[in-house]
Amino acid sequence: MSKDTEQITPLAAMRKVGITHAFETLLWAPRKHVDYTCLCQASELPDMIDQRVMLELTIGSEPIKHPTKKGAFHVWVVDGSGAEHRLTVFGDVRYTPWKQIPVGDRTFVVCKPSLYNERIYLNGPELVPAEWAHRVMPVYAGKAGVLAAAVVAMAAGESIKDNAVVAETCFAIREAFSGMEEADILQLAGIKGNLALLLYGLHNPRSMQMAEWAMKSARKLAVAYVKHSAEQASHRPLRMLTMIRTSEEDVRALMARLPFSPTTGERSQEQAIVAIARLLAEPYAMDAILSADVGVGKTLCYMVPSVAVQAKGARVCILVPNTILAEQIAGEFRHCFPECPVALVTDATKGVAIGWEENPIIVATTRIFSVAKRAKWHPNLLVIDEQQKMSVEQREALCTEDTNVLEASATPLPQTLALLQYGGKDRIEVDKRHAQQTIHSYVVDQSHRQRMFAKLKETVEAGYQVAVIYPRVEGKSEDDVKSVITAGERFERLCPGQVIVLHGKLSTEAKLEAMQLAREGQKKIVVASSIIEIGITIENLRMLIVVEADRYGVSTLHQFRGRLARKGGEAWFFAYLPREVEEETLARVKLLTRTTNGFELAELDMQQRGFGDLGRDGTATSGKARTLFRSIELMPEDFEPADAARAAA
Repeated sequence: MSKDTEQITPLAAMRKVGITHAFETLLWAPRKHVDYTCLCQASELPDMIDQRVMLELTIGSEPIKHPTKKGAFHVWVVDGSGAEHRLTVFGDVRYTPWKQIPVGDRTFVVCKPSLYNERIYLNGPELVPAEWAHRVMPVYAGKAGVLAAAVVAMAAGESIKDNAVVAETCFAIREAFSGMEEADILQLAGIKGNLALLLYGLHNPRSMQMAEWAMKSARKLAVAYVKHSAEQASHRPLRMLTMIRTSEEDVRALMARLPFSPTTGERSQEQAIVAIARLLAEPYAMDAILSADVGVGKTLCYMVPSVAVQAKGARVCILVPNTILAEQIAGEFRHCFPECPVALVTDATKGVAIGWEENPIIVATTRIFSVAKRAKWHPNLLVIDEQQKMSVEQREALCTEDTNVLEASATPLPQTLALLQYGGKDRIEVDKRHAQQTIHSYVVDQSHRQRMFAKLKETVEAGYQVAVIYPRVEGKSEDDVKSVITAGERFERLCPGQVIVLHGKLSTEAKLEAMQLAREGQKKIVVASSIIEIGITIENLRMLIVVEADRYGVSTLHQFRGRLARKGGEAWFFAYLPREVEEETLARVKLLTRTTNGFELAELDMQQRGFGDLGRDGTATSGKARTLFRSIELMPEDFEPADAARAAA
């Protein structure tokens, strides 16, 4: 048989989604089960009105195209009592499996009987696959555009019939739990029975009760695996080369040289600086999160330890999301510690030689990945400012086993929150501010537009600056007002000479120039794209509107809000929804009105979005956690019963 005509097996088709071994198909859990074990007799139909039932029917006619309903057809059938029924089936009559059943043959059909004018009608008919009649059928999810659910079903169906594959899957589960004995895994997950029985319950259950037990047990096993993986990921080996020792006296001497005083006391800048220095001196690679809300000055918290360890010969990299922020942070380093060498690595510095011999602190965008690779350079300390903008793969490409990693974020990723809870990741919290700040947050729709823009005018007339964030740089049409360029032109007509436009399509020089004009307060209205999201300081900014706020995540919206009243005072934030959005989306945006604390907001977001992949090699940083079993997706509430049981024990 030629390759062109060779039939692809279900297992071979599964390679499209990374499954190469038969045992892996049994770790693709069904999304649900359908009970085809109960056969309803025709005489029982009057008692089963409006319930889904399975009937054995005789085909009385070939499918006939519906005379008025597009995409529908009729089939005449006869039930066990001899009564005829005309079924209306939706689908293309040319390709329907109903055509494959000869007239006069009997088949099983699931439908919902209804009663009208003392006559019984059979609604929503669905053919029961012949092989699943009188059985419980697992229903699988495929992958849209890649793998059909039917292929998954066939692959799992073949594998569950092979005892050797079932045994291999049990070994694979044990391997996922670092080789633990099966009895210990079951005890850890709180499951009775055994792993093989669980697999049979998922893919070939004898009853609906067995299927329900298997699905609950698989979910418990997935929760146990998440915690086990997170705990394994947190185990850091003893490594002497990761130690960077600085004395507390040296660190405090650097703080004394600052042109301003750090905040002091509990959860202050001073406390964070000392804590970071102490972690760097330990014989374990640091893996910590600096949880510092917008406006509390997290840059200073990592700046002082960075300068301290650079003086000891350590290589330091500050990784940031964009050129504007890189320029700003490098400027702050040079202002506070002019004797410390600092090098910028951004698109704007291409062609500028780096004085590696000076061991400068590198402040960089993602361009550092290619530069560091060519120079064979790896940092001893990597600070990732605003972690939600950097992928796990990018971080790993820059690090070695001895690299200390500090992630700084106002709104930690759901994955990071979970690792803090289950994986032993260190957390350093800063929430003390230099100045009091009051920010009023609102989610408004089209009906409040006039009042919102009246507030904008009032703010500008009071001498303050405002920013309006639009989702697109250029409009889709000439009358598209929801773009930076179109809106900028409109604002310029209303307020001549008072408007600055800032977006990612500007040249680096134009962006830096526009940002400088905004910082100096020469322009009162900043019309921008999301480029001003991270870390950028416009001291006089007192009002910010995000148009089509539903397009952004909670952390991004909080970062936008964090641009307001950076030096204290009162400010106003509007999440503007000019069009109707889904209820779930509205609930997500409204989280901004429940708290102004970034960490609390991240936790609320996690409750909605889920954890993400909690393993060290995981790449999904938000969303439901896919763990051990495909199609079993976990949310934080899945962990609460297990946590309660562990606490009680």
